[in-house]
Amino acid sequence: MPRGFNGDCGERGGEIASGWRNHNGSVAAEFALIAPILVLIATGIADIGMLATKSAGLAATARIGAEYARIYPDDTVGIRRAMRSAMSFAPALNFPASFPRSCECDDETPIACSESCATVGRPAPNRVFIRVTANQSFTPLVPWPGIPTMLTAATEVRLQ
Repeated sequence: MPRGFNGDCGERGGEIASGWRNHNGSVAAEFALIAPILVLIATGIADIGMLATKSAGLAATARIGAEYARIYPDDTVGIRRAMRSAMSFAPALNFPASFPRSCECDDETPIACSESCATVGRPAPNRVFIRVTANQSFTPLVPWPGIPTMLTAATEVRLQ
């Protein structure tokens, strides 16, 4: 071992001020200060990732329901079934009692769906809109401010 080498700390004697020689416990103290922040960041990333995944899945399911509604606009039970079978959801999806319809003419004037645009003197054809919505509850790992506990996705289908 070279002369003047302190085997306890791995430093040469007298080259470093005496107050800096003992480093026992400094790493543990630094880790104790940083660990809660790292856990909070990791939890936030996990929550945002789960929220984004569930939101994307719910939006895709609403689009699948809208596609089914385009082909079978009067089959409310079938729309729900198509949306439920599109993906496995836990917790289950919530649907409105019915999927609302609205109608308008070519000039965007709203009319009753039982009427014809030509009958009321408006430019034809009738436009029929069906709004397909679904809700799903979301439970974050930590109750963050600004992160919702209920996700909602809505898609509107235009039929002519």
